Amino acid sequence: MIVGRFEEEWESLTRKYEHGSFRYEDSSFSARKIIISEFRNVQRQSKYGVYVIRQEATREVLYIGKGGTIDQAGRFKNQDIPNRLANVKGSNLPADIWFSGLVKEKGPLVIEYVFLASTPESPGLIESFLLQAYLNKLGCLPYRNNAL
Repeated sequence: MIVGRFEEEWESLTRKYEHGSFRYEDSSFSARKIIISEFRNVQRQSKYGVYVIRQEATREVLYIGKGGTIDQAGRFKNQDIPNRLANVKGSNLPADIWFSGLVKEKGPLVIEYVFLASTPESPGLIESFLLQAYLNKLGCLPYRNNAL
């Protein structure tokens, strides 16, 4: 498998699949409510895929994640992108606290996402591929990713 540079790989995904983005800038607002509001308007049955959280000012990638796990029967489990973003992070921090802390550290954020095809395509594989591309370029993982 050949892994390219992160930005090239991300751009390739956005050309191939449905995608979108939204901002989170005010730590006094509930991240969960913003996430729910963003995806409420997405007219799509399956919302599985990958996402990237960036610092808006610098475009630095702060976190690469996935929404969706495929079970043994080839079906997606429940945690799609919106549910993953709105769920606990890291050391069991609620999403509101996790996002609020990140905004206080890094300033306004942009959350970009790519929905994969509804036929089983593994979000975990794509997430690993993106993390490897990032690691290849910078020699480390994004600021908030703990492991590959």
